[in-house]
Amino acid sequence: MSARKHRLAVLGSTFAAAALLSACAGDGAGSTSDDGSTTLKFQDIYAPGNYFADASQAYGDYVTEATDGAVDFEYFWSNSVAPTDELAAAMNDGLLDMGRVQPPASPAEFPVINWLSSASFLNTGAFPAGLLQKIGAHLEFAVDTGALDSDLESQGIRYIAPMALVQQYDLLCKEPIEELSDFQGRKIRIAGQAWAEEVENLGANPVTLLPEEIYEGYQRGVVDCVMTYPTHYVLSGLWELGGHYVPLQFNGWNQDGVTISNTAWDSLDADEQEHMYAGTRAWLETFVQAQIEVYWQFATQAEDNGVQFGEPDPAVQQKITAHQATVLDAMAADAPEGVEDPEALLDEYEAAHEKWLGIVEDLGFATDYTGLQGFLDSLEDPTQAPEVDLDPWLDAVMAEAFDIDES
Repeated sequence: MSARKHRLAVLGSTFAAAALLSACAGDGAGSTSDDGSTTLKFQDIYAPGNYFADASQAYGDYVTEATDGAVDFEYFWSNSVAPTDELAAAMNDGLLDMGRVQPPASPAEFPVINWLSSASFLNTGAFPAGLLQKIGAHLEFAVDTGALDSDLESQGIRYIAPMALVQQYDLLCKEPIEELSDFQGRKIRIAGQAWAEEVENLGANPVTLLPEEIYEGYQRGVVDCVMTYPTHYVLSGLWELGGHYVPLQFNGWNQDGVTISNTAWDSLDADEQEHMYAGTRAWLETFVQAQIEVYWQFATQAEDNGVQFGEPDPAVQQKITAHQATVLDAMAADAPEGVEDPEALLDEYEAAHEKWLGIVEDLGFATDYTGLQGFLDSLEDPTQAPEVDLDPWLDAVMAEAFDIDES
């Protein structure tokens, strides 16, 4: 079934539930002006200048232009209306119409998405090929199967685009990490349960810190290491504190997504809804270009901030990879209630990653290296921020996930 046909089928099958939830929503959702235009209230976790917020702004600009102003946006930055774990409620109350979900903030409300988060390691370790593979595979899988939709439908919201936006996590540590024994007793800030199990597998102690607590926690020694990724080390300022970069391939992040309330969605006509999907291209282009540039910035300038690049023993990554294989083997048995045929679903998720590995390789993105140095060696001029032509990849994403041919 095509992406568009699937979405129409889902809309039809959930119409009654959507209507009931919409009836409970506040009057502010998708407000319509005297000239017939619709203003959507969009909340982002960050403020302009952060690549997530800039991507959300680019998305809105695209949709407004494509609809000749029939749909425009009012932005609320830095979660200024509602905290992340209350986003869906705010959308149903009419305080907001759109926003980016963060399922770990309220895991009980997103059982399927959180379950699938444990399988966010199926991509190649080469950057940016692995990121492009991951985004394409996750988006096409989620749209075509509808496997993640039930988590949102029960809350009166729906996806514009489900996103997998972190290729893989690695570490920034106060002290070097070279051998497996170096992990013993280390306190590592992690993003959630899947990552807690990964560091426990290495003998370390997982520590949960809210995003706004990470910088001070690392600075003051509350944690010995932070598990995140190069772009975040730069934009959060963590790299200014120095330390040791440990290039490992922990589980990545596949739990993001641009969402809209059913009330706001139903206020749009079919052409406007099509443009809402098409705006995903602008969101991804802005986000990925920023990721590539800041990743390069970390690779070329981190040492200037006192960050030393380590080379952990291969046995460390082997232990991580073996743990991930064990997790994948056990996932079907641990699937939440309501997931039909989890083994087949996981097979499809793996197949999507294999398909998208082929796509990015066919588009000329190298996959025969890992790590920062491999990325730099792949560039024509490593001394300059790379300018990557993402158009062929974006054409493929929009065609495969949304049946939108823009080539």
